[in-house]
Amino acid sequence: MVTSILDTNELPPADSKVVHVFESLKYGMCEVSSFLGDGSPKDVIRAVDTLRTLANDDHHVFIEGFRLREDGAYQVILGS
Repeated sequence: MVTSILDTNELPPADSKVVHVFESLKYGMCEVSSFLGDGSPKDVIRAVDTLRTLANDDHHVFIEGFRLREDGAYQVILGS
């Protein structure tokens, strides 16, 4: 798996829940989540790499931003 590339300066704070929503051919819309530790750029890349691994996503490597959801989680916005 290719390591994610951080393409934004706006990162979620430490201890945040980060989610990735994707479509699976077998299951339809799916969501996976991970948690940040210290919220550093390295930590954000680690968390998003985990999400991409769970989603079996080798294509979307650019972390373009995050959207704060009503439930307090940060949804990652990925690009290719």
